[in-house]
Amino acid sequence: MATTTEIHVFVNRKKLELDTADLTGAELLEKAGFTGQQWDLLKLQGEGDPTGGELIMFDQRLSLKNGDRFRVIPGNRTFGA
Repeated sequence: MATTTEIHVFVNRKKLELDTADLTGAELLEKAGFTGQQWDLLKLQGEGDPTGGELIMFDQRLSLKNGDRFRVIPGNRTFGA
């Protein structure tokens, strides 16, 4: 009895089950429900990552592992500018 879920990651603290561990940043955003290119995808070192995460480009290939954590934020932020 085969299962299609191979891996799970967390995007903005929500569990996302995927059928492949090999995606681009854009594909991960789309699967998490974020469409368009107005989002920044950040890979976290763990929950509460003090660095704020590493920016993942849209065309960057990801090799996901169970439990990887990501944060999605609007790409047009100005931080008070």
